[in-house]
Amino acid sequence: MNGFGKAAAAIAMTTLLSSGCAANGLDSLPLPAPTLGSGGYTLTAVFADALNLPMNAKVKLAGADVGQVESMVARNYTAVTRLRITDDVRLPRGSTAELRTATPLGDVFVALRPPAGAGTEAAMLKDGDTIGLDSTTAAATVESVLSSAAILVNGGAIRNFTNMINGFGNATGDQGQAFGNLIRKSNRLLATLDSRSEQISTGLSELASLAEQLDAKNQAVTELMAAAEPTADALAANTRELSNLVVQVGDTTRLMARFPALRGTDTSGRSMIRDLNTIAGAANDIAVSPDTSWLALNRMIPPMVKSTAGGAL
Repeated sequence: MNGFGKAAAAIAMTTLLSSGCAANGLDSLPLPAPTLGSGGYTLTAVFADALNLPMNAKVKLAGADVGQVESMVARNYTAVTRLRITDDVRLPRGSTAELRTATPLGDVFVALRPPAGAGTEAAMLKDGDTIGLDSTTAAATVESVLSSAAILVNGGAIRNFTNMINGFGNATGDQGQAFGNLIRKSNRLLATLDSRSEQISTGLSELASLAEQLDAKNQAVTELMAAAEPTADALAANTRELSNLVVQVGDTTRLMARFPALRGTDTSGRSMIRDLNTIAGAANDIAVSPDTSWLALNRMIPPMVKSTAGGAL
């Protein structure tokens, strides 16, 4: 092999080696990632569960990117994350942090929310401040959402709702007869109220007049209630005695009802109730008889008056 051939072989070998090295170098090159550089200030947020929060995840405020997650460590069974916020964004004390996703399968980011009603004069978070565990929350994971949806679909909720709709349809009838009856009865009720609107108006007027009279006599009613207070107190103090008296009267009446003379079942002809019924029947016959005349009775009254010493009769 002459000198030219050796040189060509060396160039070819060098080219192959350099191309192989170049291929390995591209595979090992890191992908570009969003970063804020060294600017801004840092805040620490403590989460009970960091979900699948990636490094360099976005930090958003009202939907706008204001920072990124710089680091995350596990400490005391909590996820302690370090957030870097841009210098032009100031957060009031009491702000909260929440792990959220824009879509069910999207990346997790940190959403900051200032307290409601915080003004410009409120104290602001400074570099190194911490958002405590009580001020952080985590959104529902994709797994929990899918499991809840599965329970909703397969747990009978939709089937029960369908049965409820079917039962409602059966109750109304094929042609909605129940609704028709309800509408007809409602129309009848409204027509009745409309026909008696004058009576209703009169009743309301009388009620208003009664209210005015009671208001005018408020003092008299108050005095009456004050005068009746001793009586009410006496009745309240003797409630037990009154109850016993009512019970005794009831027992006495129950015992008296056993007498045949009072029950009207005496067959001896000496029933008091039967005699009273006979007298009442005779008096009724006299009262309704067209031949009854009170003239003879009226003629007897003057002699009876004259026979008495006084004017009692």
